[in-house]
Amino acid sequence: MAASTIIVQYKDGSPGSQKRVVLGFSSGMTSEVYTDRSGHAVVEHSSVGEATVYVSGNNMGSFRAPGKFVATLR
Repeated sequence: MAASTIIVQYKDGSPGSQKRVVLGFSSGMTSEVYTDRSGHAVVEHSSVGEATVYVSGNNMGSFRAPGKFVATLR
């Protein structure tokens, strides 16, 4: 199974801890994962390719999975 790392941070660079992260693929959504104290979440997924990143229900953009994505909160 593939895995992608999502890093959630605020504009000032502080980590977004305990944020719910889900990836959306054309085949469906992953299970939710929560960020750790440093704002990192490792999301396992069976699909590969274009994935949309959702943090606490908000669309944060997309990337090619598996891979790494940085989501910046306001």
